Amino acid sequence: MLVGDNGTPPVPQKRKAWTYEAPKAPPLADFLAGGHQRKTFLRYWLHDNIDNAVDLFLYFALTLLPVRTRSAVGGWLGRFLAPRFHKGAYARAAANLKAIRPELGEAELKELLERYADSQGRQMVEYSAVAQLARRHVRKIGMDDMVERCADGPVIFIAPHVANWEVLGWCLLDMGLPFGINYDPPKRRSRQYIANRMRRKGPGARILKPGRSYVRPALRMLESGGNLLIFCDEAFGGRIRAPFFGRPAHLESNYALVARMARKTNALIYPLFIRRDGGASFALQALEPFKLPKTPSTEEQIIEDVGVLNAIIEPIVREHPEQWYFVDNRLL
Repeated sequence: MLVGDNGTPPVPQKRKAWTYEAPKAPPLADFLAGGHQRKTFLRYWLHDNIDNAVDLFLYFALTLLPVRTRSAVGGWLGRFLAPRFHKGAYARAAANLKAIRPELGEAELKELLERYADSQGRQMVEYSAVAQLARRHVRKIGMDDMVERCADGPVIFIAPHVANWEVLGWCLLDMGLPFGINYDPPKRRSRQYIANRMRRKGPGARILKPGRSYVRPALRMLESGGNLLIFCDEAFGGRIRAPFFGRPAHLESNYALVARMARKTNALIYPLFIRRDGGASFALQALEPFKLPKTPSTEEQIIEDVGVLNAIIEPIVREHPEQWYFVDNRLL
């Protein structure tokens, strides 16, 4: 039984449902109204679009370069920009790396911090090369019989946001393992466009709406023998919600979502993760799949399931914290 800091069992907290609504474009009337409405109009149509234009220019320009060169450019950009123009995130990443890997010395932590900036930059640029990376730059570990083990369905693939998780998803699709997936849309419209453009090219990926609208379609996919890909690590409102890193377990992360769906559909849970072996080279590793025991789905049982899932995901993140996307969010 997982316990809280005071030695007592944690009180399960249900995840609050939310409905995603795409931001609406301010009409011309807002500009004419003046004041705050005019500022909102100008931010959306002028200031934000400067950033959007830069993103799109870099995205399409980099497609002209070889894949490894693109990734290297992203790594350089990350190492150059992060400590100079993203000082808050850089400082949080430094503190979190030290908290996650307290056994490391200062020189080792400094090296991890530089590799964090490198990984963040590479991952952003590699959106223009996901298919090429998946098909030519990934070695697979423990995946020889994955297709056969998934044949009876349904399957919930679980993974953390380590290295380039988009490459992980594309590898599954290339293996003939289609899946449904949802995601938290990026705030910047250009980055949402780039992500959606890349994902829609995937052979067999079904993009589901985030939030409350995700649950029913996802359950229907599982009930019909389909697959889901769910990333269990999360940051919400700039604060890390999972893995737990010694904090009391709760039901407000994707761990609980996976547990409830797996129990409802008797789905096979298949853990896997991708790591960056250096530059634009990756290793994709599958862990042993399993099903949750057939016991009543009480809140106490779900919190135990959450602990089981965290025990799979957290060690992966601890082993590769510099490649973890959420390491620059607030931990405490």
